[in-house]
Amino acid sequence: MKTHYQVLGVSPRADLDTIKRAFRRAAKAHHPDLTGGGDAAADHQLKVILAAYKVLRDPNLRAEYDAQLAFERESVRRERWDAVLQFVAATAVLSAILIGLEILLLPSVGDWMSRQPQTRSATVQPLPPLPSRPQPDVGGLTVPGPAAPQATGALPPTKPPQTASLPEAPALTDAASYLKRALDRSRLGDLDGAIADFDEAVRLAPRNADIYRYRARDLGRRGRWERALADYDRAIRLDPNNPALFHDRGLALQQQGELDGALIDLDRAVRMSFSDARLYSDRGAVWLAKGRYDRALADFNQALKLDPALAVAAARRDEALDRKREQRMANDSSVPGAPGNETTGTLPPKAPSNTPPR
Repeated sequence: MKTHYQVLGVSPRADLDTIKRAFRRAAKAHHPDLTGGGDAAADHQLKVILAAYKVLRDPNLRAEYDAQLAFERESVRRERWDAVLQFVAATAVLSAILIGLEILLLPSVGDWMSRQPQTRSATVQPLPPLPSRPQPDVGGLTVPGPAAPQATGALPPTKPPQTASLPEAPALTDAASYLKRALDRSRLGDLDGAIADFDEAVRLAPRNADIYRYRARDLGRRGRWERALADYDRAIRLDPNNPALFHDRGLALQQQGELDGALIDLDRAVRMSFSDARLYSDRGAVWLAKGRYDRALADFNQALKLDPALAVAAARRDEALDRKREQRMANDSSVPGAPGNETTGTLPPKAPSNTPPR
């Protein structure tokens, strides 16, 4: 997924004038009035360009976005180093086991060879049993073998070295606990406390798309739409095949009055999950807000076909039918000679007389 800087084709150190020029150039290249319009891909690209410019032109949003990018890069680097350290630790444990086996077995074989009779007899003598030795405990893994003899000079087993055990990573557990408490606070109406817990969960697990989605919902409930849309953008970058994310961002754009952007997101959500009745109902609501009653009724009918018990779709369909009826009556009353023009309260104009004056 491209960053906002890559979308506009500028350096992260570019100034505001450079960003404005890059935005105008990119917007002209994808604007529907200049490219012929009607292409959903071009409309989506224009929406991405607008979102990138909206963040980069605001110093506060840009600073927060830069910090988020730096944190994500650091998290990726840390994950790679953790994988390398885990591999090195596992290799060290395996090497310790092999060394312990070598120490255990080679002296036993030497002792057995030294106890063999020097002269051969005609009868086959049974081989003496292998001497048993205490088994070393290497790296927390005990090598299987015979029980150690009860000898007074035997050394006690050594404790496993601390460096051989793999480190635990409690970050995900901590993020999950913050997320659970944030959801509980959100259900109780403590939005500020929930957002604070979501912030901590994001810090501990920055690549979890669901945390951004839940935080965006509460930010929207607080009316902080700019941050909510930024969280939806991050969540979609992390999970681009999740129709619920496009659905939620479309509803947020509708609340902001950006109906065209809302339709782009809801169209994509419908294509990804075409059997979800709620998606058709919500897209129909946007068409209804734009005054496109036929398109709205088509979506409401499809929603009720998929889920006849969806009450919100039925109510919206009734509203669309009422508005379409009112629009038809208004159009009929504006036609000359229609019955609506006969009750204006004014006298009709007198027809000119053709008789010459006397």
